[in-house]
Amino acid sequence: MENKLKVVLEISKNSRLKYEVDKESGKLALDRVLFGSNVYPQNYGYIEGTLDHDGDPLDVLIISNESLLPGSIIPTRILGAMKMIDSGDRDTKLIGVVDVDVRYKSFQKLADVPEALLNEIKDFFSNYKKLENKEVEVQEFVDLDGAMKILAECRDLFKKSSY
Repeated sequence: MENKLKVVLEISKNSRLKYEVDKESGKLALDRVLFGSNVYPQNYGYIEGTLDHDGDPLDVLIISNESLLPGSIIPTRILGAMKMIDSGDRDTKLIGVVDVDVRYKSFQKLADVPEALLNEIKDFFSNYKKLENKEVEVQEFVDLDGAMKILAECRDLFKKSSY
């Protein structure tokens, strides 16, 4: 399975604004403003034609030096994933880089991402809902093969759903 995908961007890097696609209109709608001083550490989007166990399309964190425009399509090279449980539901985050940015040409697998950046991502998701009294458990990072298996599963879930 190809690890280069088109990701629909929902949230810009360094934003506190949590957008989600409105299922009726297909447009981005402001879901909430994050509590506290948390900001998204990287750009955040989803893959169309997928469905994760939380009832939403499969999420993707896109590593980039730039804050990208919500609603845009970002060519993304998937490197791996982070498994987590959010309010009792599996809520996996694929992790990738902007495929058309030459600064990330050497990023081909999750092991190419600096550990400090992965720790920042893990810390954000471990804490971003604490002030809402919601529980999130970050479980583990998985390699590209594991991420591609999750993607295939989420595509199958979408095909079987009435999304």
